[in-house]
Amino acid sequence: MKSRSLLVNYTGYPTTPNAFMPDNGLAVLANSLLSSGHETTILDYNTIDIMKLLPHEYGKRLVDLAGKDTPDSSRELKEISAELDLIQDRDIDEKAREITDIIRRRKIDFLGFKLWMGQSFENGIKLAKNIKSRNPGIRIFAGGSHVDYFRGNIYKVTDVYDVLAYGEGEETIVDLAEYAIGRRELKSIPNLVIKDGSGVWETPEKRLQNLDKSFPIYDTDIYPALKGDQKLKLFISEFSRGCPFKCNFCGHSNKSGSKWRSKSPEHIISEFRHVIDTHGTRVFRNGDSNTPGMLIRDVAERIVNEGLDIEYALISHVNNLDIDALDILKKSGCFSVFFGVESGNQQMIDKYINKGLKLENAKRAIDECRKRGLFVVTSYVYPSPGETEETKRDTYNFIKASGADAVSICTPIITPKSTWGDKPGEYFIELSENYFYDLMFFTPALFYPPTMWKPLNYKINGKDFFEIAGESDRFADALEKEEGMLTQVMDDAALMSKHCRMDFREFRSKVRHYLKAGDRPSMEGIIKTINRSASSLPVKISA
Repeated sequence: MKSRSLLVNYTGYPTTPNAFMPDNGLAVLANSLLSSGHETTILDYNTIDIMKLLPHEYGKRLVDLAGKDTPDSSRELKEISAELDLIQDRDIDEKAREITDIIRRRKIDFLGFKLWMGQSFENGIKLAKNIKSRNPGIRIFAGGSHVDYFRGNIYKVTDVYDVLAYGEGEETIVDLAEYAIGRRELKSIPNLVIKDGSGVWETPEKRLQNLDKSFPIYDTDIYPALKGDQKLKLFISEFSRGCPFKCNFCGHSNKSGSKWRSKSPEHIISEFRHVIDTHGTRVFRNGDSNTPGMLIRDVAERIVNEGLDIEYALISHVNNLDIDALDILKKSGCFSVFFGVESGNQQMIDKYINKGLKLENAKRAIDECRKRGLFVVTSYVYPSPGETEETKRDTYNFIKASGADAVSICTPIITPKSTWGDKPGEYFIELSENYFYDLMFFTPALFYPPTMWKPLNYKINGKDFFEIAGESDRFADALEKEEGMLTQVMDDAALMSKHCRMDFREFRSKVRHYLKAGDRPSMEGIIKTINRSASSLPVKISA
């Protein structure tokens, strides 16, 4: 006996181009179900069609109002926002009717929703409620990073999800499929948050020990959104999970653990080949939080030895990267390396951030990567707890001297399961009583002036949200305008701009404008250009 399911990804209007990339998490879950004899289909609504949520006539009005902050402009912006909310609600109703038709026609047993933060969280709840109202007996399970962070607090917001799944889902999704057809008891399944008559409780956590059992499937009959150019054909590749570094701002190890677990190089190559064989695409972005150095070398050597023509962006830690392996890394098709440095002041790194790196090692890693022609992206959290004018100056000067190709300045957001979130008083952080509840719904209103944002109620170093966000923006702006540095461009965007044959700033500017203006034809042109380039052997490797 087999179950039939739909895996649903619905967020709402995109604000960055990586929203159009395939969802490797759902692709992994789909393959787990199929390999265990169940049927499933991925319904990923983050396609170019989602841009209809911002009709061009509204987008042009938003562009015209940019930079204005008068009573009249505020009134017009609120009117536009209300009208766009109605368009969003109509789209949710349309999607609910579409999913209901599939449920009834194919006799679906359960839905699996991927939850995201902010407006996407609200949209997911609305869609799930709409579907349930039409199909009272359907089971809806939910997972994703939002569940990892907020766990049972989600049940303070909604009861629409029958069960929440936290942690790693390859085995859990199969167990839930068995439960949906009456072959497994819910309480026997690990990694769940359950609400019943006794309250909200969790089953024990279980992590996947053999990551070679995790394999994303991108066949278009299973993942129909990948047909044509509905999505960017730039795929996430996973090498490893877990992170032994316990940065104070990060809660990632809560999901994947503090010990590295790695896929075998052979398995990683087989994932590359699956994408190449299925879509012809040869461009990838590494999705690890911190890839082990030896694995980086082993994968690069195997790519070269097998003559595999690919290009990829890598995420690593300056302590992990083997300088002697950089030549083979470049030869294997590595385009860029991302390092989180976080501060240019060693005391900040050691005392407040706990990054576990030395700035001299960071500078050397950046230098050595750039010598090999690798594009280097670094990120910094600013202003961090304990920040002073001296530490600000040190960070600014370090960034200038570092020579990185691009720099991302991140506004600090306090997350659950992080040291900053667990012990705010030790780090000059003040959180309101409802802070983590409000965080579930927080979405930066990127298309609106800050005065229309719903702020998060927290303080760092005595400064409120608007002061923190403003200081972060001014810091990045100074680096760009006064030092000529490329800022707020991550490794994935740099890879995209390369395959658009655009200057990085030109790509950043155009994509921001197309998304803000609701210019679907131009954004669709960007996606098609990248997809064509990504399948045209951009990197030639000689073994």
